[in-house]
Amino acid sequence: MSVTQQVSAHMTDFLFKKLPYDLSSHAGLAFIGKYLKRVNVNALIDPKFPVRSGVANSEILKSYLAVLCVGKSDFDAIEGFRTNGFFKRALGLAAVPSSPTLGQRMDTHAAAWFELAPKMNQMLLGSRINGQAIDFGALACGYTPVDLDTFAMDNGGTKKELVGRTYAGVDGYCPFAVYLGSLG
Repeated sequence: MSVTQQVSAHMTDFLFKKLPYDLSSHAGLAFIGKYLKRVNVNALIDPKFPVRSGVANSEILKSYLAVLCVGKSDFDAIEGFRTNGFFKRALGLAAVPSSPTLGQRMDTHAAAWFELAPKMNQMLLGSRINGQAIDFGALACGYTPVDLDTFAMDNGGTKKELVGRTYAGVDGYCPFAVYLGSLG
């Protein structure tokens, strides 16, 4: 039997069928939405940064955080999610902002919202599940490990400000990724 025949003999014939609903490649956003609900982003943002009309500022922040979580960093990336029902449901959004609205609001409020990050992190790290503190996986010595590294985000061809050459040889940014604990 030839190699081609051997491979063909072991190939699975998959059945493809159209489902009556859409699947999402970003199912992890459901966990992001759950976290944002737990820290009550709406209550942290909307009373301090009210809008007269249009998309609430909490929805701006949640939308951009979600875009970052799926590995995008440019404001135009939100356009791919504007008609995505799962994106809206997972994050509890009434509306997904347009890229110009997202960019304008982030430019206006990002510095003030950045100051909320420690409070949100403290709320997450102090969370309890069924009355128990979250076990992040302390080492035998009692310390909780924190691993961090940078990674290149390719923003070549975008109109983002402050894009620079990265160690990977692309135009973009090198943000820090942080992994807390040893349990995964």
